[in-house]
Amino acid sequence: MDASAVRPSARQVAWQRQELTAFVHFGPNTFTDLEWGTGVDDPAAFNPTALDCSQWTRTLVDAGFKSVILTAKHHDGFCLWPSKFLDHSVAASYGRDVVGELSAACQSAGLGFGVYLSPADLYQEKAPGGYYGNGSPAVPSRIGEFEYVVDDYNRFYLNQLHELLTSYGPIAEVWLDGANPTSSAQTYAFEAWFDLIRRLAPDATIAVGGPDVRWVGNEDGFARETEWSVVPFADGAMVAEQTARDVAGPEQLAKADELRWYPAEVDVSIRPGWFYHAAEDDAVKPVPELLDIYRRSVGRNAVLLLNIPPDRRGLFADPDVAALTEFGAAVREYYGTDLVLPATINVVDLRENIEHGQQVESFAVDALVDGSWQEIASGTTIGHRRLLVVPPVAPSEVRVRVLAARAEAEVELSAHFDPTIS
Repeated sequence: MDASAVRPSARQVAWQRQELTAFVHFGPNTFTDLEWGTGVDDPAAFNPTALDCSQWTRTLVDAGFKSVILTAKHHDGFCLWPSKFLDHSVAASYGRDVVGELSAACQSAGLGFGVYLSPADLYQEKAPGGYYGNGSPAVPSRIGEFEYVVDDYNRFYLNQLHELLTSYGPIAEVWLDGANPTSSAQTYAFEAWFDLIRRLAPDATIAVGGPDVRWVGNEDGFARETEWSVVPFADGAMVAEQTARDVAGPEQLAKADELRWYPAEVDVSIRPGWFYHAAEDDAVKPVPELLDIYRRSVGRNAVLLLNIPPDRRGLFADPDVAALTEFGAAVREYYGTDLVLPATINVVDLRENIEHGQQVESFAVDALVDGSWQEIASGTTIGHRRLLVVPPVAPSEVRVRVLAARAEAEVELSAHFDPTIS
């Protein structure tokens, strides 16, 4: 197998070039002060007093984000849209369609819109007559205009997918999640889910549990120093665990029967928790930390999925807005333009054109200082983008040397100065 020949799909290229995607965790947990709901929470608990999805999108656009993913249904099973397939939703008491309002706000703001639909469902496990893990047989089932052979829960999940993808499009990303707080055995009909998404939203990436984008393996805000988008598979599964230190090195490649373009997404919250908790208002990540996360996610060949949880009003809280606004301005100022040399630099920025695959295995960067070339940085993979912090230096030129590559690679090089780096 030739790793140099593996290419991304058009949807994967478009996804990677976004670089910044927002995650929005919102639901009953916002009001019960929990991170994982029980599945039997009273729907009336969800009661934002001043919901304004356009405040979210304005803040995100100002901060440079290109799309946003909403927890349409988290593990507790409560739905942020008035689904016709159950009563445990905003229709039960709140009366407003959060998914619909955010979808409309995204279209007005020019943001991509994605949905998180948790496979695990505590409500369907615990409610009388619930479908999750009920042992039902797989039977031919009509889902819109399509037919699949599935059990009760997978029929319910497919119906909800159909509802979201046909009522709130266009959908840019469908996020699945592998976390599971249930105690019942339930098999997921992944192939049916993926087929339905491809039919109804062919441009949408299917992420984290899907075939287009993988979880980076942590929730701390960083990708690996060596982060390959070409990932080895054997018997339909990744050779390595997603949490492994190395998922695509020579040892893993040797065990593969298939190679796939499978880039990483880095999910992390701007606060300690994923849902809003007033006690964490003083714990919002400061801008220097957010910039470090940016360098170690976007700058390590991944997309940054940054969670910003709305508060009980239904707004991004003031500390979060302030941090996002400053973060966006810093990214534009420090990383949005290339310095004209000679100038003092402390970050080098390398890029491969991933439409031609990912080829570079190792590289070095040199700076011309006082007429002499000196090496200032080295690394392994580049991919879409690699940001490396270097000691402050004022070169008249910089150059990159590709030391090893799977195939011929063209690498773009630029330099920046970030004053927040200590």
